[in-house]
Amino acid sequence: MVQFLNQIISDFISLLTNQASIFLENIRLSDYSLPKVLLDILLITIFFYVILKWLKGTRAINILIGFAILGFAFAISQIFELDALTTLLNSFLTMLIVAVPIVFQQELRRGLERLGQAQLFTSSLDETGIKGIIKNIVKATEILARKKHGALIVIERQVSLLEYAETGVILKAKASKELLLNIFFPKSPLHDGAVIIKGDKLFAGGCVLPISHKTYDYLFGTRHKSALGLSELTDALVVVVSEERGEISFVKEGLIQRNISSDRLESILESILIGQKRGTKIKRLLKNKVKSN
Repeated sequence: MVQFLNQIISDFISLLTNQASIFLENIRLSDYSLPKVLLDILLITIFFYVILKWLKGTRAINILIGFAILGFAFAISQIFELDALTTLLNSFLTMLIVAVPIVFQQELRRGLERLGQAQLFTSSLDETGIKGIIKNIVKATEILARKKHGALIVIERQVSLLEYAETGVILKAKASKELLLNIFFPKSPLHDGAVIIKGDKLFAGGCVLPISHKTYDYLFGTRHKSALGLSELTDALVVVVSEERGEISFVKEGLIQRNISSDRLESILESILIGQKRGTKIKRLLKNKVKSN
């Protein structure tokens, strides 16, 4: 058994060495210079990093792992010259080329949206304005949690949430504590859906969000699963108030922090949104400095 494993490792290393030699020989025979090769590798690295960052926390990452396993099986079939397995995997991989755009439809669309998004949540607000919005959200959730009124509050960031806003009622009203409390009052016509906050506006209410495809704790109801589902597909921040337990939860990138205090919620929102604002400001200053030089 040990000898068999050693043979596999030896063959695999030999294959990698041969491929590296072929790659270097192709570079030598082509008109590529070392700077061009390094630039090429850098761009490819950035490309795959961005793709993995988009897929992080989504159901597509599991599919990607499946593709990696198939790729490993294909490499093994090549090393040991397993003709039947190679033929089968070749046919299967050909079908996958057609299936990928369908399977990754949502993720590809989200990725293209991110590329096209130039405006950030904090771009039109200063730090005082951001703190004001956060105070209104925190105060409203504190009261809602105490009264055990369920709530689902979404904060838009880089990725547009227009398609989800259009499932509800467009409001474009000031995002005040009073308006949030009125919307999530149990007899309100919009209380069952989510509200979407864009900038300093409560952009829409009564919105329907996508349900997460992952398996979570039985304690998670529709609101929590909707919050997780949206956060898996976008970069939105979501605050959930449980109607049954009166708990406040915070959701970001498919991860949930349950039963947090209002002070903790305020601290989290400020660290993300104000930190993002300051980061954007620094980038803008550096960009202007480069232009002036």
